[in-house]
Amino acid sequence: MTQAQFIAEVYGVAWASNPDLDEASSFQDVIKELNSIKDKALRMDIIVSSFRPEPELPKFDNSPERWQKMAQDRIGNT
Repeated sequence: MTQAQFIAEVYGVAWASNPDLDEASSFQDVIKELNSIKDKALRMDIIVSSFRPEPELPKFDNSPERWQKMAQDRIGNT
């Protein structure tokens, strides 16, 4: 990809987001639009992630019977 192709792609992304931009738009205007796209994407990612369920922790059996059995297994069944 040449530098001209890269700039054309960057302008294309900015135009797709804001049709008011055109070939006469400055690099600063395009960068401002790209930053706006980035900020909106980050906000949307935060919103989407807030609806994801929390991962469930595994359930452990911490009953006294289990601990007693583990202790007996370690020292031997006497």
